[in-house]
Amino acid sequence: MENPPLSSQDHLDSLDISSYKILCVDDEPNILSALRRMFMLSGFVVEEANSAAEALQKLEQSEFHLVLSDMQMPEMNGAEFLAQVRDRWPKVMRLMLTGTADLKTAISAINEGEIYRYLTKPWNDEEVVSTVKSALERYALILERDNLLELTKQQNQSLAEMVNTLEEKVKERTAELSHSYNELRGSYIASVKAYSTLIGLRDSALLAHSKSVADLAVRMAKAANCSQNDTQDIYIAGLLHDIGKIGLSDENLSNLSNGVGGYSKKLYEAHAKAGQDCLSGLYEMERIALYIGTHHERFDGSGFPGGLKGDAIPLGGRILAVVEAFEEVQIKKKDVEQMSLRDAALLINDYSGTAFCPEVCKLLLKVLGVVALHKESQPPVTDESIEATEIVVRPSTQEAVTPAAPKQDNVPHKSDVLIKNLLTYSELLSVVAKFPGAQVFDERDQANGYLWVRQAGGVDNANPKLVKWLGDHKFLLKEDKGWFLPVL
Repeated sequence: MENPPLSSQDHLDSLDISSYKILCVDDEPNILSALRRMFMLSGFVVEEANSAAEALQKLEQSEFHLVLSDMQMPEMNGAEFLAQVRDRWPKVMRLMLTGTADLKTAISAINEGEIYRYLTKPWNDEEVVSTVKSALERYALILERDNLLELTKQQNQSLAEMVNTLEEKVKERTAELSHSYNELRGSYIASVKAYSTLIGLRDSALLAHSKSVADLAVRMAKAANCSQNDTQDIYIAGLLHDIGKIGLSDENLSNLSNGVGGYSKKLYEAHAKAGQDCLSGLYEMERIALYIGTHHERFDGSGFPGGLKGDAIPLGGRILAVVEAFEEVQIKKKDVEQMSLRDAALLINDYSGTAFCPEVCKLLLKVLGVVALHKESQPPVTDESIEATEIVVRPSTQEAVTPAAPKQDNVPHKSDVLIKNLLTYSELLSVVAKFPGAQVFDERDQANGYLWVRQAGGVDNANPKLVKWLGDHKFLLKEDKGWFLPVL
């Protein structure tokens, strides 16, 4: 049986359950009969097995999308059986049916065997059917993600053919017009910039971020006296460093800043390697791909995907790591309080020798014209202040000890500080005040707090113009509370 065609996230509610095949495993015939009757009445395609051994044999002979297994069975219990299913057919969704006496064992099996969910006996038919539908929707999303990754590889194969064709033309033209080589090389760079806009088709914010990273990375490469070819490769790697995120689902891509965990976190941490794999086969892209694949490695070896340490990380990867963190710190810090370019650079320098290469941190300060503070005058740094993937700046009432800046008459009031580079806090208050019943709640001084806009009577009572304005300014909706703008 071939995999059923998948719809997008917007059409999951209309999932064609008749296209998916369920295998029920239990040593009690009456339980199997009840499960078969329940699933068939709901429109599912279902088969049965009265032992783990019979179930494994059926899985080898036919394709199933979901397995529902009893916990207590002779010879091999449900936890052991589902662990084998995970190892041999990892895409198959796994559910466990267990009695209340086995609840502790079932929870342990879920944690260790990556079982999607457990159901207790006696069961509620509606709950079981709803759980199975939810599991199949997750199966569809995972398969859709794999299809997107495959599509990305195919697109890059086409891109490789385009580049190869271009290089052939370059060779032919060089034989006749050797003086035009530099111009053709410039065209190659322009083409790479055009390819980087493909990232913008996936997420416009990624494109803006990639351009900022590339611009600063090339300045640092020049300051490090890199050769022209090395500098060019670092610039292109900066433009394309997030190309691996094209394969992420919309949910994963939109929740990156929220510190997603579990399966989603594994997908996110794979994006650097995915980007390297996508580009490594392209002409003259091998080193660029290597820089992309190592831009989330940490100098102390705690990064990903390879856990490389120190000079084992190529210079291009170390530069991109520092530049991307600098860009992220500035964005996130502005959500909490106004942060100057100088303070952002000094914050990155706090992690010299741990997260980042000391020499590259010096390059950042040199390029930005920032003089490093002495260690005793810097704010304390703890292990909790920095995470494996990015710097997270949390609200604080303490200021870093820095030399006093010259007083300027045009320094904005704190209420006029830019929020996510979108608007000022006073502008937010002014806009929201125009809509009756809408209010701004600033909870940024609380742990993991956000900036909220709430509507009296619930979100359904909000003016459509306000809803559109909030969406345009990157506010997210939490239906039971209102709209929020993450600041952590």
